[in-house]
Amino acid sequence: MIRRGIHPSAVIDWSGEIRLPESTVIEPGCVFFGGPAARLALGEQNTIYPNCVFRLERGFIETGSRVSFGPGCLIYETRGGLRIGDHCLLAGGVKIAGVNHGYADGDMPIRDQAAREAMVEIGSDVWIGMGAVILPGVRIGHGAVIGAGSVVTSNVEARTIGVGAPFRVTGRR
Repeated sequence: MIRRGIHPSAVIDWSGEIRLPESTVIEPGCVFFGGPAARLALGEQNTIYPNCVFRLERGFIETGSRVSFGPGCLIYETRGGLRIGDHCLLAGGVKIAGVNHGYADGDMPIRDQAAREAMVEIGSDVWIGMGAVILPGVRIGHGAVIGAGSVVTSNVEARTIGVGAPFRVTGRR
């Protein structure tokens, strides 16, 4: 049964700033982990479907109104920030990463190299298809459609339709 509010099986372990409006729906099995320097600000009428994970040691996540995160979405370490506009649809299994590990120095373990963090911005009225991956530093313009399974490594213009790994434009709205 879908009901308004936060399902009792959801885990919210957020020590930074958090804003969850009364209209927020968080369904079963979701996990929100935020460190003391993390900020989460969801807009009105956001729905987070089952088994989504938001993990952020520091940085921020901000959404507009009427944003939905399909089952199993992963929002991972958007340390440079994540902004999502109004009326966005993220289908099941979408992954958004805000950080890449450094690996240039072959004599140093990857774990010890500086990470690259970059903001991810998603305009309003964007649909991101099932299983798509959005990488650090990407800006997706208003009204874009990202096809299922796409890997988006660079900016996407407004009202663009595309698909693929790597993402390529196939049309316009």
